[in-house]
Amino acid sequence: MRSFSICASLLGALLCLTPALGSAQAWDAATKATSWAKQDKDDSFTFYDPAGRALHTWARDGGLMGTLPLGKLSGEPDRWVIDPRNAAWIAHGTSLTHIDRTGRILGSERLPAVVGDICWDAMGMVLSYRTAEPYVEKRDYRTAEVIWSFGSKPTKKDGPAPQNLRPLTLDDSGNILMADGNALNLSILDANTGKKVGETALLFRGVPAPTLEGDAANRGPLAVWVGKGVIFASLKASQVPAAQRGTLQGLALARLDLPRTSLDFLPTGLDESHVLVGVLDSDAVFVNPRGGLMLVKIK
Repeated sequence: MRSFSICASLLGALLCLTPALGSAQAWDAATKATSWAKQDKDDSFTFYDPAGRALHTWARDGGLMGTLPLGKLSGEPDRWVIDPRNAAWIAHGTSLTHIDRTGRILGSERLPAVVGDICWDAMGMVLSYRTAEPYVEKRDYRTAEVIWSFGSKPTKKDGPAPQNLRPLTLDDSGNILMADGNALNLSILDANTGKKVGETALLFRGVPAPTLEGDAANRGPLAVWVGKGVIFASLKASQVPAAQRGTLQGLALARLDLPRTSLDFLPTGLDESHVLVGVLDSDAVFVNPRGGLMLVKIK
């Protein structure tokens, strides 16, 4: 197996995302987005607007595509997904609440733990819980019934435990990829059954991928570069082992090339507070915590 290095200069150009031309919407992600989001199949993103207590679905080429009010939701949303009927499933605390496009609450389900991340496909939503050991569920869009689960379901008898955030994404084959702890390799789960079908075996310059340093309980998001077989993992530069860190500072990206089983670390020019939300064309898309989106060129 061969390792392919990516020159750091590939991510050197940092650009503000330009709002869609001809759009005069009151809310525009390019200048106002501040929350977590995850890129959908149509390249749209759904952001939470805390000031307006609403979810806004937005696309670079289409501008604001829809707004779903959350005025009747108890508490603040942690993670969310828009279902095929354009209603939303909102994870907040240990509850999963279904809200229609008008803001009406359709129902709510109790969850076994707080949700750390979520992804979805045509059949359902996949929830990764903040638990000591990995626990993942796939739930139906209509009723939120569990289709399958992976790992050991937490119980009240377990008591307080570390709440590790395990980011998820879907690869080009529709499998679920999950990051965990200090490992850069990802677990691969079958999206139809929840069975673990393997792990990546990444190489960094011809040797096995190193282990991250420091506390990795709050891992940064994963984003897939569709059609390339490449996954980007957002990391603090301080998490990259000193021997591989070089001049990296602030926020870095681990570039996981799955077909070539190769790994590289890339700079972003951003501080640690920015949030990776997806990849558009040849740009990684980040939310600026002060409002708006930033693009970082990738290759």
